[in-house]
Amino acid sequence: MNGILQNRWVRIQLVAMVLYIFNQIDKSNISVAFPGMRQDLGLSATAIGFAVGMFAWGYLVLQIPVGRLASAWSAKRTLMLMGVAWSLVSASTALVETETQLIVNRFILGVSEGGVLPSTVVVMRAWFSQKERARANLALLGTPIAAAIGNSLCGLAVSLVGWRMMFVVTAIPSLLWCAVWWWAVDDDPRPSRWLDPEVKRTLVAELDAEAKHAPVEKQHWFKTIWHPTVLILSVYNLLGLTALWGVTYWLPTLLVESGRSIGMAGQLAAIPYVVSIAMAFLISASSDRFQERRWHLVVATVLAGVFMCGAGVFGGNQNLILLVCLTMTTGLWFGRITIYWTMVADALPKGAAGPGMAIANGIGNLGGFLGPLMFGWLRSSSGGFDSAMITGGAFYIIAGLLALLVKTRRPGVSGEGERPLDRPAALGPTTAAGSR
Repeated sequence: MNGILQNRWVRIQLVAMVLYIFNQIDKSNISVAFPGMRQDLGLSATAIGFAVGMFAWGYLVLQIPVGRLASAWSAKRTLMLMGVAWSLVSASTALVETETQLIVNRFILGVSEGGVLPSTVVVMRAWFSQKERARANLALLGTPIAAAIGNSLCGLAVSLVGWRMMFVVTAIPSLLWCAVWWWAVDDDPRPSRWLDPEVKRTLVAELDAEAKHAPVEKQHWFKTIWHPTVLILSVYNLLGLTALWGVTYWLPTLLVESGRSIGMAGQLAAIPYVVSIAMAFLISASSDRFQERRWHLVVATVLAGVFMCGAGVFGGNQNLILLVCLTMTTGLWFGRITIYWTMVADALPKGAAGPGMAIANGIGNLGGFLGPLMFGWLRSSSGGFDSAMITGGAFYIIAGLLALLVKTRRPGVSGEGERPLDRPAALGPTTAAGSR
């Protein structure tokens, strides 16, 4: 047991992943409550899409300050405070009675969750070397895992206790896991008492050697974060997340309207995210093995768009075709998530990485406002989701082509550009610095 608790892939990555899973469930569980909320609160599809989309504006408010806190103060403490806050706010969704109350609730939830993702990546960057980082960022698989298990569990909770109590039930585990996070995680390997001394020395030496080749902060961090790579990848993220959140929030409703029960809709909507988990392991392992980032990102994103367009063109009333296409779309998009955040973080000096990722995350998550609103409006105006899915697919394809403009840096190479390595990095997580 002590050996497992000394394994940083378990103690750091796994604990962070579980916290991120709870975070994503508390953010997206409202999608399963849509049918009941529309009936009880008397909201139209466009109105509820707008209310839910307000989360994205709240999410923007503290992105840069929280990202800076995580980099310059303590990512551990920052995530702890946010975990307590979002748990309490998510539970309070059970109390909403009007559209205005729902708008305010989602906005405050966005504020309380602002900076969770960049803070998580800051922790992974501090604990894992660059050649491990795509796999280390698998902690971000909390999003598809939450969707895979969350839709089913939330659908079951709605069936048993109603949509209001569902928000309370799903908030409790988040609050409890904050205590585990506080006990298990340190900001970096240096102060840790649980890590094997030999492993610690090797890991710290490797991280220090990489720091010598990392981008240097030559000006104030606020100017540094507006790096061209960050700006390009921010627009990329906005296009992709507009398409993603449009589908994520409306897929259970689409399945209910096709004749499925709310419980069955939750289970079917989980299928794309189960595939996403396997896809993320494969793509991140390939990226670390060959130490190549950009083409892994571009190809996965463009293919995600092709499949989403296919869902709009060929899905129609064919639920099987629709589900297969959206499964591939979602799997490919989440498959490249670890690579994306590795590219953003590695473009900046350590002190600017948190706020730089906050910009990319904040701008991208405006898609959380635009996506549900766009899908809701297109559904209301066209009577279906076909046009929305074709539009979302086009967004993915444009994002993938935009990513071709990004230059990447190889491990141990200062400056930009790419060159072949003498040999690929090990495929698994048992590197010299992390064999325990």
